Amino acid sequence: MSANGRIEKMKKNIAWGTFSRIVVMIYSFVSRTYFIKYLGVSNQGINGLFSNILTVLSFAELGIGTAMNYSLYKLVADENIPKIKAYMGFYRKAYRVIAAVVAGVGLAIMPFIPMMMKEEDIANAGGNIFIIYGLYLFNTVCSYFVSYKYSLSNAEQKGYIFTNINLVFNLICQTGQLVILFLTKNFIAYCCVGAVVQLFQNLMTNWYMNRLYPYLKDKNVDKLEPAELQEIVKNVKALVISRIGSILVNSTDNIIISAVINVASVGVIDNYNTLLKNVNGFMLIIMNSQTASFGNLIASEGKEKQYKLFCNFRFLTFWIFGFASIALFTLMSPFVAIWLGLSDNFFVADFTIFLILFNYYLSGHRSCVYNVKVAGGIFDQDKYLAFATAGVNLVASIGFAKLIGMPGIYLGTVLQGLIETGVRPYFIYRDIFEKPVKSYFIKGLQYLFLVLVAGAMCYGMRLLILPTSVLRMATGETILARVGQIGLRFVILTVCATIIPNVIFWLCYHKEPEYQYIKNIFSKMLAKFQKKKA
Repeated sequence: MSANGRIEKMKKNIAWGTFSRIVVMIYSFVSRTYFIKYLGVSNQGINGLFSNILTVLSFAELGIGTAMNYSLYKLVADENIPKIKAYMGFYRKAYRVIAAVVAGVGLAIMPFIPMMMKEEDIANAGGNIFIIYGLYLFNTVCSYFVSYKYSLSNAEQKGYIFTNINLVFNLICQTGQLVILFLTKNFIAYCCVGAVVQLFQNLMTNWYMNRLYPYLKDKNVDKLEPAELQEIVKNVKALVISRIGSILVNSTDNIIISAVINVASVGVIDNYNTLLKNVNGFMLIIMNSQTASFGNLIASEGKEKQYKLFCNFRFLTFWIFGFASIALFTLMSPFVAIWLGLSDNFFVADFTIFLILFNYYLSGHRSCVYNVKVAGGIFDQDKYLAFATAGVNLVASIGFAKLIGMPGIYLGTVLQGLIETGVRPYFIYRDIFEKPVKSYFIKGLQYLFLVLVAGAMCYGMRLLILPTSVLRMATGETILARVGQIGLRFVILTVCATIIPNVIFWLCYHKEPEYQYIKNIFSKMLAKFQKKKA
């Protein structure tokens, strides 16, 4: 595929993904607001806890999806339909086994669910935690029967297919759940709507993907050669440890909070994480578009071109994740004050927020490295890294949590993130780019220094314009009332948090080739949009 073709598909994925995220973000805030109003923060905590448990259960996937994407890049680039059919047939069988394993393990741990919760949290859920958990488990298991088919469209850089399907059914689900909240105020009924919509989405997705790729229905499919199976097994073996480690790092915070503190605290921190997840959704649109683009590039271009593209997108990653981290750190508490009111029930200390967002910046900066690693098939070299950092995360998070409470959990997460950030780039520089890694760290420290300087300036503006004492005075009963109390200050602070980091980044890098490359892409996108509008 030509460079123009890769960029055009990436732009299409970004455009549809951005539209989808905006709609989903607005709807999710409305849904969460009424969820808390009718079902309470404790049930919101249960929602976060069960979501984390089922994410941990996804260890059964064992990295097969990542190996599948890597296997398909070259086949899609070569339009090798017989081999694509063979690989997809194998993955279909593998994912059916995965669904069975997740269902079995999920049912096996069900009796232990109450041990992760306090008695009052169980009582607040009406004592029906097994039914609620079962519905969450059903949603997770169902998804495995069709999710593997998205890998084919992703390998073709058509990620917008998943984006659009997910958007439609997300809106249907949240609309139905809002109606149920208004009518019944019942958590089980709320969960039942999600299960029914998930089942219908799977059926419709299967029908649509079979129409889009009719050869997936062919029964005359060749089996994979022993060498091809060995390659998959080799990659999956390498990914198993990495996958388990990644889950233990990224999906256990809520479980630790629930066990060490309480479920209500999970609900409180989950409100802040909701803001982060919605913003991160926009970031992932760009990151996921990069993965497919890198996969196609590595399958068809030389190392120097691969390295230049990596440097360009690493710069873009620094800019957007740096700006997002600064803006969130500056505006997150003021936003929650307007949204929910910054009472003791919804207050999270600035130090905890800083740790969450510092780790967010590190993980965002690593994502560009990870995308190249996956696209280049670097699975075996760093297979123990995630598992080692997971051990650091669990031990440090639990230990620090007992000493200093909730900030300690995220301090452990930051420590493991620093280790991963320091190790993982070495492998892609050595095995893909064949360059010394020193330049990566020098540039990374420059980026981090600018983010910290700009962040400190914006935080100083927050203390001046909207200190915590003022935020706590926003005690109106409605969002409009709270907007009337601190809305003007929030707007001024938003302008500061937007201008300061972007001006600093621009002053430092507007003459650099990476900036010019990204600028040219967005200039072409804008020119194309204006041409269509005219």
